[in-house]
Amino acid sequence: MNSRLFSPKAIRRMLIPLVFEQLMIVLVGLVDTALLSGINQSSLAAFSLVDSINQLLTQFFLAIGAGGAIIAAQYLGSEDRKGAEQTANQAALMVLSISALIAIPVMLLKSPILHLLYPRINPEIRGFSEQYLLLSAISYPFFALYNSGTSMLYAQGHSKLSMMTSIGMNSAKILMNYLFINIWKMDIAGAGLATILSRVIGAFMVTLFLMDQHAPIHYTRPFKLHYNRFTIKRILTVALPSGFENIVFLTCKLLIGMMIASYSGAMIAANAAANTISTYISVPANAINLVTITVISQCVGAGRGQEAKRISKLLQLGTIASLVITGSLVALFMGPIVGMLKLGTEAHQITRNLMFVYCAVAVILHTPAFGLPNTLRAAGDNRYVMYAAVVSVVVFRLLGSYVLGNLMNLQVYGIWYAMYLDWLGRSVFFLWRFKGNKWLEHRLV
Repeated sequence: MNSRLFSPKAIRRMLIPLVFEQLMIVLVGLVDTALLSGINQSSLAAFSLVDSINQLLTQFFLAIGAGGAIIAAQYLGSEDRKGAEQTANQAALMVLSISALIAIPVMLLKSPILHLLYPRINPEIRGFSEQYLLLSAISYPFFALYNSGTSMLYAQGHSKLSMMTSIGMNSAKILMNYLFINIWKMDIAGAGLATILSRVIGAFMVTLFLMDQHAPIHYTRPFKLHYNRFTIKRILTVALPSGFENIVFLTCKLLIGMMIASYSGAMIAANAAANTISTYISVPANAINLVTITVISQCVGAGRGQEAKRISKLLQLGTIASLVITGSLVALFMGPIVGMLKLGTEAHQITRNLMFVYCAVAVILHTPAFGLPNTLRAAGDNRYVMYAAVVSVVVFRLLGSYVLGNLMNLQVYGIWYAMYLDWLGRSVFFLWRFKGNKWLEHRLV
């Protein structure tokens, strides 16, 4: 107990590859968007519509992968490698089973699903949507295995391996999108095929890394097809609250998107542009959030509650510092950054206005609203995080968007102000919880 579980050097060693990984994810998104501009307008609309469905459908098995990683990391902290190994096996079996149970009905019922959600889209967009939803569903099990596997790599601090996997998968996706869409003119079928093949590569790479029997958390060799109810129950204790929270959040986001769709074209374009630019600001913060889950889980598993609290404070300070740097850079180069998006005059000005406020608010509220709950989740205090987040997003963000955006006619500005109210609400809830020690009483192993 005298020595620290994590030195500053060990934390930096985990953090640096994760920053590069998160940066690459953002860059890949931009490159993908540019490549997808090579498909026709109806295909692009179909891609956007199906992407919203995919985000909702994949939340549950993504939450299971993340929940399994928290349990495995706590086992690792308590020096129970057998428990960590069993958790990795069970998480992989669960995500594969559940993703298949989601994928098969989606493939069979793609047409009714799209008709239910988007009854008014034209036949051409509907046809492309059905095609892309089918191909997306085929990729679900590979996507599930990839995400569960990378979560296990994060849990044991192997961020270099997760970075290598991300680089391999995303580079393959960019290359295949270029070949299938721009060279072979396969349109949206090419985008779907690139998604499937790149996720197969990602799943293969991460599984190969986790078959290393010398790794602290690994799959058994040979892999055991056996379900353990006790381990599954522990994983679900973490996964169900997180999955429900994310589904509510995405549903609210979808409803808010419907409000935004009723505004002017300039405001819709500005909202999309501001969302894109905001991802640059949070790249280092997202990496620190992943490190937080690894470090706090292992500290809590080892029974080192006060060390968990101390490291959490340091990581939060690091997150704030990163937001000051990235926010200042974006604010300083706002003109060229917004200019690259080639918006109209009105949309350009609205985007600048939104982003200057965002840069200032993010420094103050982003960390307690989105960094701090990762500490609570890693300790096992998931139900509190779920209740607080759901109340905040529904009351402040969803209802606030309607009041500020529509009733008070602030439109897209009101939508973003409501988002900041949500951040403030979350910050109050999570800072109050963190201040006490009750969150440390939820050790999961």
